[in-house]
Amino acid sequence: MRLKKIFNNNSILVDVGKGQEAIAFGKGLGFEQGKNRHVDSKKIQKIFYLDNKKDKESFNYLFDNIPADIISTVFTVIENARLNYHFEVYDSIYLTLSEHINGAYKLLLAGKYQENEIPDLSAKYPEEFQIAKEALGIINSKLGVEFPTSEAKSIALHFINSKIPDGIAKKDGKSKYIFDTSKLINVVLNVLDNNNVYQNSKNRDSFRRFLIHLQYLAKRLWRPPEKKDSIDKKIECDMIKAYPRSYQITQEVFQALKDEFDFHPADAERVYFIIHIHQILGQEEKE
Repeated sequence: MRLKKIFNNNSILVDVGKGQEAIAFGKGLGFEQGKNRHVDSKKIQKIFYLDNKKDKESFNYLFDNIPADIISTVFTVIENARLNYHFEVYDSIYLTLSEHINGAYKLLLAGKYQENEIPDLSAKYPEEFQIAKEALGIINSKLGVEFPTSEAKSIALHFINSKIPDGIAKKDGKSKYIFDTSKLINVVLNVLDNNNVYQNSKNRDSFRRFLIHLQYLAKRLWRPPEKKDSIDKKIECDMIKAYPRSYQITQEVFQALKDEFDFHPADAERVYFIIHIHQILGQEEKE
């Protein structure tokens, strides 16, 4: 295993042989390393295998655009869930939660942070919410800030949406079922185009986060949801009432995915789509 790129003192890009690359994490892994030097595998605490160009671009973006202290904090949060709750998540959460915390952190420092309107998830998802409350404590402590307690609802939703359902076969941390990612994204973008929803200078970050979400959605929601995967109907109804246009576009997206892929995402995914699309639309629905 040889070093190819240093992201920071604790994370590096490595060549694991046969043309396969991976992101490796571990304390001091990148410290005073030279390019193409052998990497001590004993120092590796976590490794992500990059299956394709999109995976590499996503993690390159993460380390090139998000501060190391935020990335480190998010990794601590996820490790807490994994070690103390045996809560297994798809790798996508490392990217999506880092993006979310980075954006919220910037808004908080600028005095522009607004509490979210996500319904309380604690009764339906007590484990995810407990993880999120502990995560908020970790974030506040490590970043030296004080997010309001409502931020835990956003964090909980990330864990709800990224949880690996029981019975999903994995190999090297990856689901064995993979959609045609490009085709899925094109189907979704066509629906947005039909509703005159486009990327612009104001929603660029929200649009990018949505595209990242779609890339990972293509890998994980491959089967009809079991009953236990669904979200409380009251939560979904509250979101529909709060963001009617986002819900209408989400319904059109899901119908297009059903027609194209016979795709049946869980109710939790519908809520997540509503929030993503609302963020892209900005404050339009409240005006």
